[in-house]
Amino acid sequence: MSALETLRKSVKDPQKIAGEAKAAGKKVLGYRCVFMPEEILHAAGIVPFPVFGTPEAVSLSDAYFQPNLCEFIRNIFDLALKGKLDYLDGLVLCNTCDAVRKLYDHWKAYIGSPVCYMINNPQRQFTEAGLKYQYQELGEFRRAMETFAGKPVTDDALRDSIRLHNQTRSLLKQVYDFRKPDSPLLSGEEAMDVVMACMVLPKDRANALLKQLILELKQRANPPPSHGPRIMVTGSIIDNPALIRMVEEVGGTVVADDLCTTTRYFWYSVDEGGDPLAALARHTTEKPVCACMHPAEARLEYMMDLVKEYRVEGIIYFNLMYCDPFLYEGVMFKKKFEERGIPTILLETEHTPSGMGQLKTRVQAFLEML
Repeated sequence: MSALETLRKSVKDPQKIAGEAKAAGKKVLGYRCVFMPEEILHAAGIVPFPVFGTPEAVSLSDAYFQPNLCEFIRNIFDLALKGKLDYLDGLVLCNTCDAVRKLYDHWKAYIGSPVCYMINNPQRQFTEAGLKYQYQELGEFRRAMETFAGKPVTDDALRDSIRLHNQTRSLLKQVYDFRKPDSPLLSGEEAMDVVMACMVLPKDRANALLKQLILELKQRANPPPSHGPRIMVTGSIIDNPALIRMVEEVGGTVVADDLCTTTRYFWYSVDEGGDPLAALARHTTEKPVCACMHPAEARLEYMMDLVKEYRVEGIIYFNLMYCDPFLYEGVMFKKKFEERGIPTILLETEHTPSGMGQLKTRVQAFLEML
């Protein structure tokens, strides 16, 4: 399982990967959101680099944010204040929630990197007006990245980038197929590491490793133990596999996940025909993967498709403390899932791995009930 080992090592030290790009003379832009079109940065010769938090406690950023704001956002800003994100040439965000909008304001005011850009994507999806607006927004973003990179972003370059990223998405879906059998060949913790590694690695390297991983999984001699209920994990962003590991350690078999660091990243592909910018605009206005977006019914159906495809027997909904969009959604979706016969538990958690003992007890009780 050398490909799996390489992928998992990559995500343990993402800064090293960014450093390699910088050493090669490339510009590296951090981003935060699955609605940020990596393809535009890639076509401009810029390295798109996802910004994850760390388990360490927030300290400096508490002087800039109220303590009841999303801890994940405070953690990222804390890292920036401490100089731990200085390897980035800037940050690109999407208009998703109040916390992200405040991160944008504070980054511009206090961090001072060459680029801080907000893509003002519409939050109502599946409308022609929203699609037209997003097309204009991405056009402005494309021009801004051309200026920053000092080179044009041609339609041909965009098409090549879309094909490359679609290959990553397709390969990740093939990897996730190994979680569908009665005895999955890939654990939930491993799957999360694989996707996060593909987010930080250059796509050509990621794709080569994914092809190798698929061959290795077909011959895996010692698959992870799986004897408990088939679980889907969802909710706010999880950028540390500790919670998924905990669910599996107490007897759950995590076969599916709806997270910004897993399926939300790769589930929907971009149309490879016609105007590539229009295809990217449609892609970002028609994938119902975030609680910030409307209508909620589209997201519910997407999640039910995951439940059916992976034969999920129970859902664990981890709500990050003060993550308002997912806190609101969780209550509504719990009722909807249970109306459809899928037992669901809502658990509030902090971004730092504290309070794991209490969470573990509640997860154990939920699994025993199943």
